[in-house]
Amino acid sequence: MTSQAAPAGRTLRRAAFVGAGLAALFLAGCGTDTSKTEGTKIAVGVVKGMTARLSPKRSAGPATVPDPEKLAASAMTSFKGPLILAQIEKAGLLTALGETGRNGAVRTFATPNEQTLVLRNGLLTATRGLGDDLMSAKTGAAEGLILRRQTGTADRIYRYLDGEGIERPLPMTCTVTTGPAKSFDFAGRHYDTKQVDESCQATSTALTVSNSYWVTADGTVALSRQWIGPALGHVTIQLVRP
Repeated sequence: MTSQAAPAGRTLRRAAFVGAGLAALFLAGCGTDTSKTEGTKIAVGVVKGMTARLSPKRSAGPATVPDPEKLAASAMTSFKGPLILAQIEKAGLLTALGETGRNGAVRTFATPNEQTLVLRNGLLTATRGLGDDLMSAKTGAAEGLILRRQTGTADRIYRYLDGEGIERPLPMTCTVTTGPAKSFDFAGRHYDTKQVDESCQATSTALTVSNSYWVTADGTVALSRQWIGPALGHVTIQLVRP
């Protein structure tokens, strides 16, 4: 399914707003705070890992890391539409993405340089501009299990380009399980969630992957850690403004 693009002028204005926000985001920094709520703890853990990879030679004193709450607040000031924070773990980058297109349940979030994450009801279905992109993901029945916070087994298909530019499917069988309830506050919003884990086994190789989602009773994915593909690994996505 293709996302409907926003009108060009509005898209450019949104990109400019997000860009202005990012300029402030990367200037913001603080030490970790062990009193933070669950959602922020998870996000801070992601940023700490990012900082360690970007600054491996720094050994004097604790690393200074950006505070996800401050990043979110700055982005919300600069951009008035729906927002997420995302970090691709292997790339070591925490950034804000603003919604630039919507087609029903499919929403496209983008950075100013047109790197995009496409989400369907909070589940990652495609990326663009990252290199080794996920061309598409057919989530199938797994989406229903995850959003309803139910256990079960379902198939899903990831698709990637091979070395010749031909799109190849990667079918998987996934088992969905539920974990503990978690309540947290982030960016001025309160979430009562249940952890939902998805463990997937490729049908033709020994590859296994895992995804985790923190889902509210109404099916909102407030926080997630989702697999993009073999090259990029996982992305952590925190909902800032629905």
